[in-house]
Amino acid sequence: MLLGALAYNCGPGVVNKSSILKKLRRGDRNIFKEYTAHCRYKGKWHKQLHQRRLTEFAALYVR
Repeated sequence: MLLGALAYNCGPGVVNKSSILKKLRRGDRNIFKEYTAHCRYKGKWHKQLHQRRLTEFAALYVR
C-alpha cells in the first residue's frame, strides 16, 4: 500500500528504481529515511511534501 501511494504521487518509474523497493525485496523493513526522502518538486525540497510523506508513512506503514 505504501509503494502504491508513492507510485501514485511520484510515478511507477521512481518506485521501480528506488532504494525502498530494493530494501523491501531484501527483507529490510527499515525504509523510513528512504521513503521520507521523496519530497522534492522540480529539484527543490518542499516542506509540505515532506509532511505528506510523514503522514503517509504513519498511516500506511506503522500499525
